[in-house]
Amino acid sequence: MPEPAAAAPYREVTTAALVLGIVVGIILTASFTYAGLIIGFTVPASAVAAIIGWGVLRGLLKRGSIVENNINQTVAAGINITCSGVIFTLPALFLLGRSFNVWPIALAAVAGGFLGVLFIIPLRKQMVELDRLRFPTGFATATILRSPGAGVRKTVLLLAGTGFAFVFAVLVQRPALGLSPWIPETIDLGRLMHLPPYVANVWALSLLSVGAGFISGRAGLVVLAGGVLANWVVAPALVYLGWAPADAGLIYRSATRPVGIGLLVGGAVVGVALILPMVRAAFAGMGRARAAGGSAEELPVRLMFAAALASVVLLTLAASWAAPIGLARALATALLATLWLWLAGIIVAQCTGLTDWSPLSGLALIAVTIVLLMTRDVVAAITIGIAVCVATSHAADMMTDLKTGHLVGSQPLKQQKTQLATVWIGPLVSIAVLFLIQHVYGIGNAKVPAPQAQALQAAIQGVQGGNVPYARYAAGALIGGLLTLAKGGGIGVLVGLSMYLPIAYILPYGLGCVLAVIAERWNRRWADETGLPIAAGLLVGDSLAGVVVALVSVGLELWRRSHP
Repeated sequence: MPEPAAAAPYREVTTAALVLGIVVGIILTASFTYAGLIIGFTVPASAVAAIIGWGVLRGLLKRGSIVENNINQTVAAGINITCSGVIFTLPALFLLGRSFNVWPIALAAVAGGFLGVLFIIPLRKQMVELDRLRFPTGFATATILRSPGAGVRKTVLLLAGTGFAFVFAVLVQRPALGLSPWIPETIDLGRLMHLPPYVANVWALSLLSVGAGFISGRAGLVVLAGGVLANWVVAPALVYLGWAPADAGLIYRSATRPVGIGLLVGGAVVGVALILPMVRAAFAGMGRARAAGGSAEELPVRLMFAAALASVVLLTLAASWAAPIGLARALATALLATLWLWLAGIIVAQCTGLTDWSPLSGLALIAVTIVLLMTRDVVAAITIGIAVCVATSHAADMMTDLKTGHLVGSQPLKQQKTQLATVWIGPLVSIAVLFLIQHVYGIGNAKVPAPQAQALQAAIQGVQGGNVPYARYAAGALIGGLLTLAKGGGIGVLVGLSMYLPIAYILPYGLGCVLAVIAERWNRRWADETGLPIAAGLLVGDSLAGVVVALVSVGLELWRRSHP
């Protein structure tokens, strides 16, 4: 009898998966760059990419395997994750009014992407297979990948939410096109309720904030609590005690923001200390991987050492190109930055694996401050800071994607290769969108507050001017550390973050969190299969509208110049 024919291998790395991942990744990067500048943080893109993947691969192409869709979401998420590192750092240069050359910054950001992926690969077996870290986002994405039928329906809901939010946001942003407003950008309930001016109760008509809150769910209520504490408890108390004038802006600049920054850093440091035993285990796992010479399942360990050498060379070039700090100082800065981004990448990956909490912003503040003290040059410090931020965010994303792949039976080597092949796209898209937003809307205003960059700006100005509010930073750090010790999960970082986020966006974000909690109690299945896709659509549609309106505005401006 003839032997039975071998079963055809599952479709995994295909042209359809790669092209779809790149297209979705670019769209989500543009959207989430805009969203992050407004709400101060980003949400994972993996689930959104997986939902869209099933809509295209099964709904349109009538084919596609689970592991093929996993490649799509790996590529899309790898491109998108860059925006976190860019929006936390680069806008500070705009806020500080510094002129700079964009090319060394782009070089540093792209280098950070490659380094973040390569530095974390030797730890896959330790974190995913031995420690069996949960990686909640990776687990949720794997659940979506395992349900292709439900995925097609979720895609329809996501697109419906995207379309509605896009149209609504365009109507809100008519003034950016030179048209009269139809819908206000904010509603000041405080004025309608005759509240004192230092008790802010302003609501932005921001569907992206509502969508992000629904996706965050119960965990996001901590952000709402921090905003309420800062604006409705601390501010009135300071005025009542006579410690601050009845000026909401002054209270924010002199009290709320520095205490929030302290909370952020203190919570991050204590959170890192709590996971040090697992970090030691990760280093031990890296040693075992190096001794064994790696595995056929993934890229060889020797690439990590090549990446370390390349990191020093590229970051030295970027720092010396960005600012006249001298080759010796640029080299010393690059050596320190390479060590820091390697360690920070491991820490952030561990934190993400345990709770989905990332101390990225706190570690970024520390990194930029250290580099600034070394170089005494703001542009060089932020250039290196971008590389560190992009690298650490990529390390966490790569490990999350590898967890998803482990759960659905994907091959780690293929995920690693595809992410390395496309990792350079995200930084360029995010930087381009950032310049577009700066040109059309400006950065650091009520429309686009860029709160993370404002925190970095405040820290830099304090270091340069010698006017660091040490007492407020220290008080915030103590509170943030104690909160994290008591509750864990990065709660100190989240409360600190929310204390300097604009209340106008915190309130609709909190509304989304409350709606998610209500929906889960009413019908958990409806919340997961209907509510979440619609919420993701609101986030993507509103953000995408901001980018499209900005592009149209630039196009109209160029047309007017050519047709006076």
